[in-house]
Amino acid sequence: MTRGIGGRAGAGGRDLTNVYLAAAVLAVLVLLQATLLARVRVLGVAPNLLLVAVVAWSLLHGIEEGLLWGFIGGLGVDLVAGMPLGASSLALMVVCFLGSIGRTTVFPGNLTLPIFVVALATPVHGWIILLIEAVAGTPVNWVTDTVRVIGPELLLNAALTIPVYPLLSGLRRAGGRKTEL
Repeated sequence: MTRGIGGRAGAGGRDLTNVYLAAAVLAVLVLLQATLLARVRVLGVAPNLLLVAVVAWSLLHGIEEGLLWGFIGGLGVDLVAGMPLGASSLALMVVCFLGSIGRTTVFPGNLTLPIFVVALATPVHGWIILLIEAVAGTPVNWVTDTVRVIGPELLLNAALTIPVYPLLSGLRRAGGRKTEL
């Protein structure tokens, strides 16, 4: 059982300092996504920092922790951004399973894999959100939204992976965990 600086071990030997650090990082990501990044437009769309972080977290910490981040982060974004409650959580939790691609990789430490997984996750996430909107009665033009929104967002999210993945990997090492990717 390990203890961090000023941290106490919780149930199951988990260092509470790491839990608090992860919760703080997730809260900052949700606030950045729902406030600042919602207003930033590049190529006509906003980057999805939370999607990139959830996929990166899933690659670094496993699907279980990624699902937790996706659920909590998605609820936070839905509450702050006024989306249907649970829509973002559902979409983010589904893309966590793409993180299993990287758990058995033969290229540890390679940034190419996280970029590839984020590129796969972006359209899956976008189509789930579109499906939820369609079920809720909002008119959806699948082809137009895919080309004009999801396509450019894929490029932005892939680029955003370049700084986000190493930062989260660094937090993992600072928390005392060995990075497997």
